Amino acid sequence: MKKLKIFVLIIIFYSSFSNKAISLEIIRDVELENFTKKIVSSLVKDSEINIDEINYYFIKSKEINAFVTSGNNLFINTEILVSANDYREYAAVLAHELSHIIGGHVFRTKQEIGNLGTRAFPIYVLGILGILGGSADAGMATLMVGSASIQDGYTYYSRTQEASADQAAVRLLCNNKIDGRYLIDFLNKVEKAIPYSPEQTSYRSTHPMISERTTWVESALMHQNNSCAYNQNTNLQNEFLLLKAKLFGFTHSNDETYAVYQSDKDIDKYAKAVASYFSGNHEDSINLLNQLIDNNPKNPFFRELIGEIYFSKHNYKLAIKHQQDSIKLLNEENDLYYMMIGNYHLANTSEADYLGSIRFLKKSLRLNPKNTYSWYLLAKAYAEINNLPLAEYATAERYYLTGNYGMAHEFVIKSLKNIEKNSTEWYRANDLLNIINNMQNENS
Repeated sequence: MKKLKIFVLIIIFYSSFSNKAISLEIIRDVELENFTKKIVSSLVKDSEINIDEINYYFIKSKEINAFVTSGNNLFINTEILVSANDYREYAAVLAHELSHIIGGHVFRTKQEIGNLGTRAFPIYVLGILGILGGSADAGMATLMVGSASIQDGYTYYSRTQEASADQAAVRLLCNNKIDGRYLIDFLNKVEKAIPYSPEQTSYRSTHPMISERTTWVESALMHQNNSCAYNQNTNLQNEFLLLKAKLFGFTHSNDETYAVYQSDKDIDKYAKAVASYFSGNHEDSINLLNQLIDNNPKNPFFRELIGEIYFSKHNYKLAIKHQQDSIKLLNEENDLYYMMIGNYHLANTSEADYLGSIRFLKKSLRLNPKNTYSWYLLAKAYAEINNLPLAEYATAERYYLTGNYGMAHEFVIKSLKNIEKNSTEWYRANDLLNIINNMQNENS
């Protein structure tokens, strides 16, 4: 399994009506996250959505798909960016999914499911298109168990949501000087990527037929009355093309990448650097990245990747140096960057580095207390300096976040026996213990 930026999560979705589990490879990447947040923040700037309340999950997949779930969770397949030719196509997809959130469709869908009188339905809603291995345009209706009347009731409701989201997306795009036809362009790509199936009628699909959606978008465009002033953000387009190249190199073989990205342009070099790294050709990757750094000395992501390569080569000093440079150039705090440099220090096996690791991992967790890998690394770092109570506390936090409440309870009890009283960690450990105890009491 390829690992991009150290941190790869495997999320297992269980449907309530099946023993089948859906395994998704979720990747974290600062460049990908930052670019997406930049687009999203612009799209929702005039809405009531708090950008900080949206959770992003990027799925490594060659299937075109994006969907939202309850809790403002936005899932995006990497193939969406690889397939798009312009950042505005990507923005159009995001606008559609954000419109589901703005419109309260997730909450309403859960209500509607209850009204239909069935519990045999997964809690993850709205357009899980290709995850189950079926047709990419097969919606949640195909997952339902029960009578055809139940299915018909739900899919009708879902079609209404989809029409609303497509039309709202056009308005969001207009407000950002983006032509809604970019949504049509991307829908046409989706149609070409989906094999035709006679079973996929519009009433049996969560995401209706592409022709229907195109009609809705065209209708919304007509009602704009040419009120939108469209333009292209050259900087965003350049950032997008670099990101697309990176993701192509990550999701395709070395040979495939070199066949597509053949020139000596920076975009092509980036794709080839990523592909070479994951194929094990580290020297070629380092050479390409050094060229990119020379041409783009202010780009933090080239330095980040070369730091990761040096880490894989056990050159921890250079890994730390390049990661520190990345942090400076990014000029904003990021939990993943702090986690990575904490990991690099931890591997360098000196007391000073262990203490440095703890310092950076705490910064990571201050920004994102739900970063389970940072908790894991922090436990290791504390163990290396023989601070077992804090190692046990960090382990308890990790188990709690991963849903293993029994082990979380066991380790928080252990930690409280010897942890320094009235310290920050002591108070947090007691809070965690109270939370777990309350959960157990509620379930008893």
